Amino acid sequence: SNIAQFSSLYSRRDGTSKDVSVIVPKVYTELCTENVLVMEWIDGVKLTDVAGNDNTTSTGGQSNTVEENLALVKVAIDSTLSQLLVEGILHADPHAGNLLKVRLEDDSVTLGYLDFGIVSTIPEQVRDALICSVALQVFSRDVDAVSSLFGELRLIPQHILDDDEERAALAEALEITFENSLLYPEDTAGEDDTTAIPVLKFDKLLDSLSRLVPRFQFDLPPYFINNARALSTLEGIAKSLDPSFNV
Repeated sequence: SNIAQFSSLYSRRDGTSKDVSVIVPKVYTELCTENVLVMEWIDGVKLTDVAGNDNTTSTGGQSNTVEENLALVKVAIDSTLSQLLVEGILHADPHAGNLLKVRLEDDSVTLGYLDFGIVSTIPEQVRDALICSVALQVFSRDVDAVSSLFGELRLIPQHILDDDEERAALAEALEITFENSLLYPEDTAGEDDTTAIPVLKFDKLLDSLSRLVPRFQFDLPPYFINNARALSTLEGIAKSLDPSFNV
């Protein structure tokens, strides 16, 4: 049922109209039982291999392969963000072993997903709060406003946010977190400039947030951690292909 739900939203085979479409294995329901799941075999290369020699070089040589692989990583990032922020139906275990580079009959490539044992539903309230939080921090650098949204994000108990001292401490801790994980261009420091997009360091963001867990009774859902790790992995692959890549 997880595969069917995910496929209805994102599968190329099902003719999705979404901006991002991927390969999802077909389920042979007539062969399935309570204990046996029979799926289509997907031929592809693990996404972690695209940074090196993935043995799928198309006509045109190595430079074309790098461009092809980088475009594929961008699809993977777009797909993750679409699931997290737009549809709210999320593959919650998107480690690189579950993501494949699949070559199509026309010699183009696309992204394939495997292993649908964990699919999460993200409430609309959480999706809206995520988008607002990103906008408030990236463009306005308003850490107080961001901290006020942690209840809607369902990350911190409301009684913590209702305590003025705790809210102030949270805002201070988040200020340090964002200073370490969001690197703005030096010439825009202190400016409210919507063109100044920072470089996001996912590894530093995850490390900093994990340190706040015991202090503020953070409840980080598995889908948040797993997809943040996946985005961090994808960022690393992209940077190995193009050091100037900014996720």
